[in-house]
Amino acid sequence: MIAEAVMGDVVIGRVSGLSLVDQLLRDRAGVMARIEAGVGLASLMRTFLATIVVGAALTGAAMGSFRGGEQIAFAAIKLPLALLGTASLCAPALTAVGRALGRPASLARDLALVMMALAVGALVLVAMVPVLLVARAVDTSYHGSILLTVGVGAIGGLAAVAVLAVGLRRASTRDAGALLALFALLFAVVGAQGAWTLRPWLVRPRTPDVPFIRAVEGSLYDAVLGSARSARGVYTRDAAPVPGDDHHVESGAEP
Repeated sequence: MIAEAVMGDVVIGRVSGLSLVDQLLRDRAGVMARIEAGVGLASLMRTFLATIVVGAALTGAAMGSFRGGEQIAFAAIKLPLALLGTASLCAPALTAVGRALGRPASLARDLALVMMALAVGALVLVAMVPVLLVARAVDTSYHGSILLTVGVGAIGGLAAVAVLAVGLRRASTRDAGALLALFALLFAVVGAQGAWTLRPWLVRPRTPDVPFIRAVEGSLYDAVLGSARSARGVYTRDAAPVPGDDHHVESGAEP
């Protein structure tokens, strides 16, 4: 059932469940109008949370399928945690920066906007799951799989940032451009670092035991560059040798 409340010239629909997910795909302006008006934020947040958890879990499971076994469950648990951690850190920052730049700010509304953006990002990630599964089916190389995974994550992240950009521009503050630039950078850094901290997502083929989280080493930037070189057959450091092959070397740290 859809109940409507009219505020000024804006018609705000109270939509729940799957109808709201459909509205996220078709009418994001309507969802943003509800957030700005503070209408039904608790209901919105529940749907955003469910969308993020389910979408990220399915995507994580697809990533974990490159190794298989318990890694499927590990990645399905960790990816929702990475997205929700991003929301918990970025929403207060958005409120603080917005107030500093003269933007009317509310932590509840800002959290809802960030969760909306991540929910859209999670839906985009789910749309990319078939690409990951096809890559797994054709036995894409380990480093090629890493680059594909990073690319899928980047596409989902860009979709989330695009939603944030629209939401922040609607505030129509004098420094909306500065707020958008600062927060987009913060959002990208926090999200990428969260994913890096919770690695591995694929697990090296020769790793005997699958860890839930690896010790921090290097940076995401170094890992992506190392994997790009390794995908081209350019190795720069020794790693654990393949059993029976003392001359094998491999490079790059796994995200």
